[in-house]
Formats: sequence, structure tokens, C-alpha cells
Amino acid sequence: MTLPRAATPLHDRPAASHWTQLDPMLLIVTVLLVGYGLVMTYSTTAETRTFTGDPMQFVLRGALWAAVGFLVMAGVALFDYAWLGTFAPVLYAITLGLLFVVLQIGTSSLGAQRSVNIAGLSFQFSEVAKILMIVVLAKYFADHRDRIGSPLVIGFGLVLLAPAVFLVYRQPDLGTSLVFIAIFFGIAFLAGARVWQLTALAAIAGAALPLVWSLLKDYQRGRLGAFLDPYADPQGAGWNIIQSLIAVGSGGPTGKGLTAGTQSPLGYLPIAESDFVFAGLAEDLGFAGAVILFALYIVLLVAALRVAFRARDPFGLLIGGGVATMLLFQILVNVGMAISLMPVTGIPLPFISHGGSSLVSICFALGVLQSVSMRREPDGP
Repeated sequence: MTLPRAATPLHDRPAASHWTQLDPMLLIVTVLLVGYGLVMTYSTTAETRTFTGDPMQFVLRGALWAAVGFLVMAGVALFDYAWLGTFAPVLYAITLGLLFVVLQIGTSSLGAQRSVNIAGLSFQFSEVAKILMIVVLAKYFADHRDRIGSPLVIGFGLVLLAPAVFLVYRQPDLGTSLVFIAIFFGIAFLAGARVWQLTALAAIAGAALPLVWSLLKDYQRGRLGAFLDPYADPQGAGWNIIQSLIAVGSGGPTGKGLTAGTQSPLGYLPIAESDFVFAGLAEDLGFAGAVILFALYIVLLVAALRVAFRARDPFGLLIGGGVATMLLFQILVNVGMAISLMPVTGIPLPFISHGGSSLVSICFALGVLQSVSMRREPDGP
């Protein structure tokens, strides 16, 4: 990657006309999803709040992270996104550095070393690393769009991706590793990679599955086995999936009502405010609540892609495509996990899963999209 001068000065601030090009659809749906997430945090942590005696602790914490997220989004939107491309090599080094730090001083939880404690707060650096890798890959493919048909271009893109995937896998975090790979495929496709090239990569990955299986931890193999037949070990590896299916199925058309569900309050549904938050949502708000959530997600993805395709340059296009790919993949995997269409992973549901690192990182990504939108070519009369 080269270090060309950005399109505008580093101190560039949006003029009044720039603010008129802020994407309102993207902003409004973000606010609505953040609100939906806070509602679900309140509902799925009812039993925990009873034990601690603090009825609003999780909601207040979530609201604080949401405020930080909106500040980050506004701050990022103020600056020309071209500077992210200018400093892509530096951002790449920061990405690998953050992931390496996690392996050295990260805190272990549930068999994985994924977070770092700073001043009493827990941060998952892999969340921000996903956004930084979107920038790095978008810059690389934007600079090589004219030679995208060359296997060397695709191959070097994989070389850029591989260290990040390896460091995340070592935590171990197979789910987030797959998010990185999905981002690569989404950006490469929008950059103009041939379908046969991407199909060939997928075929190679499929052929490597026996090797991947041999490298998995025992609990990861157990999760994959439980995905295929959860009732083979209903009290062990299959427990989470079975309880999630019970929660989703018991919600019915309109749900049992906020805080009225049984799977989460009685402790049957594990990590109900994060990994299995969709199951808690389906139990409390039913099919109607799920439809509302999916409708908001569709609007979010359409808004992200609209920003991408209206960008002033290929770099902006690919950033938008990478963010949309990341969000779509996480939605599909998390929801699929809750209804037993995907193996159990620790991938959060965007905006709905309780967690500051995920929320702030997504707001950072959406701030970049707003920067792309604000600096597109002015709309015609």
C-alpha cells in the first residue's frame, strides 16, 4: 500500500453543505436499533438485577456505552475518510498490535482470552480490529482494482488478512475469525473479483476442513457436533441450543412480554443478554418483535449500501461494502445460532447484544460511512 496525500487537509471540517449530505436513514435506524438494544438489555437481565438489587445497572451501563458510541460516530464523521486510506499501513500495524496484546495480557473467560481490562473496564480489541481491517482491505483493493483479475492481487489480499485471522483464532475465537474472512470476500467481490476466483477460494477452504477440524479445541468440536445433533448430549454440548430453541418457540406471535420470559430469568438460557439475546427477544416479544428487528436491519443494510454506491471513490465504496458485509454476517450467524441453523459461536448481534466494545466499534464504522456520505459528490438540483 502507498501513502498518497488525502483528498482534503487533515483539519478538514464539514461545511454546512456537507451536513446536508449526512445520511438521515442511517442515523435514524442507528438510534432506533440502539434503543431496541437497551430495551432488550433491560428485559434479559431481569433476574441478574434482582440478585444485585440494582434494577437499572445494565441499562445505565448500556446507555453510557451508547453515548460514547454516538460521540465516536460524530467525531469520525467530522474528518475526511480519505485520511484512513492514507494511514492504512499504520492502521494495519495497530490492528495486529492490538490482537497481539490480547494474547499477551488478555483476561481469560469461558475458556477464551479475548478481552483486556483497562481501568476496570473490559475491552475486546478484536471488535475494533474488524473495522480497521475493513479500512486496510478497502484501501488495498481500491488501489489494485485495475488488476483485480490477477491471482496475485487476491493472493496478497489473503496475505494481509491471514495474520489477523490467526491472532484472533489463537484467542481462541473462531466466530470472529470467520467475520474477518467474510469481510474479505465482501470487499473483494465489490472490488471486481471474479466469481470463479471467490468460488475457488471457498473450495480450497472446504478442502482444508479436515485440517481445520484437527486444529479445533475440544469445546469447539463439541459445539459443531451439537449443531448437527443437539439431543445427542442434551445436558452438555447441546444444552445451549435446546434451551434457545425452547425460548424462541415459546414466544409465539407476540411474545410473553418484557421481563416475563422464563428461559432467561430461570437461568436456562445462557448469556441471554449477549450471545443468545435473539432467543430472549423472541421469547419476550415473539415473532412480531423479531420481524421489527429484521425490518430495522434491512433498513440499516440498505442505508449502508446506498452510502457505498454513492461514494466519490472506490475506497469509499469498498468501506461501505465491508461494513455492510460485517453486519450482515454477524446478523445471520447470531440469529442462525439461536434457531439451530448455525453452530454456536460468540458473535454478537449488532446493537442488541449487551457489550460496549461491539457497540462503540459499530458506531465507529457507521461514523466512517457518514464521512463517506458527507463527502460524496453534491446531489444535482
